[in-house]
Amino acid sequence: MKNLFLIILLTLFTSAIFSQGRVVLNNDGYIVIDNGAYLVVDNGAANAIAVTGSGGKIISEDEDDVIKWNVGTSTGVHMIPWATSVATGAVKIPLTLNVTAAGSGAGNLLLSTHETATATNTPWASGITNMCSSVTNTDGSLFVADRFWLINANGYGTKPGVTMIMGYNSAANEIGAPNTITETNLEAQRFNAGFAATGPCYVGAGSWETLLFGTNNAGSTNVNNIVVAPSDFHKDWILVDKTAPLPVELLTFNATCTAEGVEITWSTATEINNDYFQIEKSYNAVDFFELITVNGAGNSQIQNSYSFIDIETAGSLVYYRLKQVDFNGSVKYYNIVSRNCDSDNFEVTNFVMETNQLNFKVNSSKEENIKIYLYDYRGRLITSKNKQLSKGNNNLELKALTLSTGIYMLSIIGETNNFSTKLMKK
Repeated sequence: MKNLFLIILLTLFTSAIFSQGRVVLNNDGYIVIDNGAYLVVDNGAANAIAVTGSGGKIISEDEDDVIKWNVGTSTGVHMIPWATSVATGAVKIPLTLNVTAAGSGAGNLLLSTHETATATNTPWASGITNMCSSVTNTDGSLFVADRFWLINANGYGTKPGVTMIMGYNSAANEIGAPNTITETNLEAQRFNAGFAATGPCYVGAGSWETLLFGTNNAGSTNVNNIVVAPSDFHKDWILVDKTAPLPVELLTFNATCTAEGVEITWSTATEINNDYFQIEKSYNAVDFFELITVNGAGNSQIQNSYSFIDIETAGSLVYYRLKQVDFNGSVKYYNIVSRNCDSDNFEVTNFVMETNQLNFKVNSSKEENIKIYLYDYRGRLITSKNKQLSKGNNNLELKALTLSTGIYMLSIIGETNNFSTKLMKK
């Protein structure tokens, strides 16, 4: 009955024309996918779905009402002329996927979109476990357009790389009150089922990553230039007010002894609306004072590294903490690190992370037995290793690994020294 339903619709709307394995919609003809049906497009060419004249529309409005487009290894601009429901005016909200890097294997794109019933974005799409905002640590639904998009690359060995344009409905029923959304702030965000997050409002596995994509074009009611690498191709997407996500995802924050003083280094995986950092210093871990201000990268989707050398250590135990301030004045503090450069120590540098191994260097002030642990994002132990450090530089490696894209934790426990850091596998 599902396939019959689609055939009846295509017959009724005579401006829908099939030719050489294509779907061509002319002069606002439209297709409604309903009752959990699949519209299968068994043609990977970019023009297998096309519109002419004044355009056309495909209406899904349910996660399970899906276009299965057998794109395979094809590249080029693949456009889906999505529209909202007939009841809300069948407003055009097209999705464009420019496949810039072909996937490997006979894969397909599974595509649907649907408006949610309420401003709290319920019911959630099936893969969503929470709508937690990392800024407020409460439900962030009111910062989100009332619509989910399923954009899933399925059945590939390596997923394709794409640049997307996501159209949206600017009407009040999707971005209006009680939502708290500035339309020009809307950008794309993905749900990563394998991303570890903590906080009182997180429920179940996964979270909305703080990484944002694209540039808002309110005049055309879309978010464009959404560049998605194969490793970033997760299936569940929303449009969110960019002032809501966490401004900075910190990878590392360390203090090491050098001949010049204490070198303080930190790195970020992403930065959103990040104005500046401040390094604060204390001699008792309670009373901190400002040491230096360092400009942030503003908005960045690449890893950034920062450093500063504190030459006034006074030969005693000192504490440092990192303060981050965004353009709106919001403030976040990160963990405290300490260092006493009069004591024995080791420093860990030169990380090289590959799919099957991790290499790094440990510079030790003395011989010392250490134990190395590598954990995944869920805190599960991947591997461990015992090592006897020599005084000076030690080149170390963890072999026979199988590392996918994501965040890992490296921990080194010595007889007198400890070290831990986050690592990101691109």
